[in-house]
This record gives sequence, structure tokens and C-alpha cells, in this order.
Amino acid sequence: MRVLSVATLVLFSLFALAARAADRPLIGDAKNGDKLLSAASFETRVDGAWLNRFPDDVIIEKMVRGDSGFPQIDSENVLDRWDALAALRAKNADLKDLLGGADAVLVMPTKLDEHAVARLKDQAKIPGSAIDEDRLVFGLYKTGASGLSFVGPKETKRRDKLKKDTKVGYAVFLPIPGFRGGKYEAAFAIDKDIRVLAVTVRAPDGSAPTDLNQAAARFVGKGARGQYAELKAGGAGKALGELARPLSDAFLLAAESVYMLEVDEREYFQF
Repeated sequence: MRVLSVATLVLFSLFALAARAADRPLIGDAKNGDKLLSAASFETRVDGAWLNRFPDDVIIEKMVRGDSGFPQIDSENVLDRWDALAALRAKNADLKDLLGGADAVLVMPTKLDEHAVARLKDQAKIPGSAIDEDRLVFGLYKTGASGLSFVGPKETKRRDKLKKDTKVGYAVFLPIPGFRGGKYEAAFAIDKDIRVLAVTVRAPDGSAPTDLNQAAARFVGKGARGQYAELKAGGAGKALGELARPLSDAFLLAAESVYMLEVDEREYFQF
């Protein structure tokens, strides 16, 4: 069997992410959306956890009143709100690109306990100033249902259907600590064994720099449950040299928040 080179795997990962994005129909006119956001005095917000915690139709409703941090788009034409949403999504990683075949998403607020914080400090060697204890984690499940559903932690009847054997992985969005002022964001898709399935990097202006994302793609397949050593991506180059340690730290922070979701999940199904 022929073994694929690291470079080939990196390119495959980048093409796969691009293909998933290209396969989705446009939800609106992002250029018109930018004009509407500017008129609403809404500044660029790169925050994948905030944007992806609600389905599109819920966000459209929130834009009517400007709820949950979304801009108020004062227009009688609902298509204007879809345009504004398209502009927001154009500047953020999209959960739909990280689903891995999932059709249900558990949107779970998590908080690191003292043991998790200690592991990150003592084993991962991440400074306390870089550790954010509160983080939103998206649990991903394949239940066989049609369409994509979002489930909250207190929606017990719906959550009861998200059994362990239906889980396909997790998605986490978080700032990259220690990298260019911490203003860049990573979006991780993580499998059940806590390995990187996909990762994208967004700049503060919402762009996805090619050099950084090529470097980030080298982390695909890295990681392991309970691992706290720095991830070794392999390869060379200026972008990878600058990004490697901060992105590894971001992954370890994301993984620790995933463990907190798993603790909550065990306790939930215990009773």
C-alpha cells in the first residue's frame, strides 16, 4: 500500500475544508450584508462559538431585535437579514464545515475544574494567564435524523437521544494563546479519541490567511486522549515556526474543555 506524504495529507485536508464550504449554497449576499452591518455600526466579530451556537433561522429572528450580541437589521425585507448573516459567516469558521457527518449538535457551556486547570499548568506548561476556564463546546452526534438540530443541555427529552454510541466528535472555537496578541482564532474538529480532524485559523479581520492555514493543516491527525505534551506537527517554514506552539496550546485547552463536557455527559446519563 502506498504511503501518502505529509505534504499530500496537508493539501488533502485543505482541499477537503474548501470543498465542504463550496458545497453549501450561499445563504445571502455578503457584500450587501457588509453594507447593512456598517449601517448598523456593527464591527467585525471573529467569534465562532458565538456565531455557531444558534441555527441560522434563530439568528435571523435575533437580528430583528438585536438580541444575543447580533446586530439589529432594521429592514422590512427578511432577505437583508440573510445578507447580514452571510457577511458574518464569511468572517468566521462555520460549524457546518466541522460536523463530520453529524446531524445533531449539543451546545454545551463548560467550566474547567481545579484539576483541569492544574493539568494544563503542570503537564501542558500553559501559563495561567492563557487559561480561560469557561468555554462553549459543541458535541457532535449522528442520530440518523434528517436535517441538523441544535440541543441545549437542559432540553432533556432531546438530549436523551444523544447516546454515547451516536457521538462522532466535537468542535471547539477559541483564541490562539500567545500568538500575535491572542487575537487570532482557531476552530478545531476533534474526534472521539481526541485527535485533530480539522483546524482552521481566522485573523482578527475575519480572513483565513493561506500560510497559517497551510501550517495548521499539519496538525491534522495529531493528539491523543490524556496527552499534554506539545503537539509536533512536523515540517518547516516561518508560519509553522511561529504558529506551532500556540496552536498546540490552543488544542490542549480545547481538549480539556471537551473532557469537561464528557464529565457532564457521564453524570447526566448516570441518573
